[in-house]
Amino acid sequence: MAIRIAGTTDYNRKDNRIETAACVSFEGEVYQVLDIGLGGLRIGGYEGELMPDQEFMIDGIGLDEDNIVAVRVDCTVARRLGNQLGVGFVELDSLSYDVLDALMMRRKKFFEKMKNR
Repeated sequence: MAIRIAGTTDYNRKDNRIETAACVSFEGEVYQVLDIGLGGLRIGGYEGELMPDQEFMIDGIGLDEDNIVAVRVDCTVARRLGNQLGVGFVELDSLSYDVLDALMMRRKKFFEKMKNR
């Protein structure tokens, strides 16, 4: 029988997440992203009503409030711990994938180019 000690075992996340300075917008507010990956993200400072298993739509992703790219990402709340939300992506279109890739690779020129559109 295997013994699990809290904090020492690897988690079984399908897609790796990275810590990055980013933000997302939904419900008319902008929230700070704590970590992000191609499968989902974790949001801090959330005071809304969303609870686990509820679906919602992210309408913007960016480096900061001034560099948000309009996207439509269907999401589901995986977990909520206080004012943090663990969010899984239900479906990503090609633009949303490109924006997430640019965030994770820290390609600021991508956002500058999108801003000038």
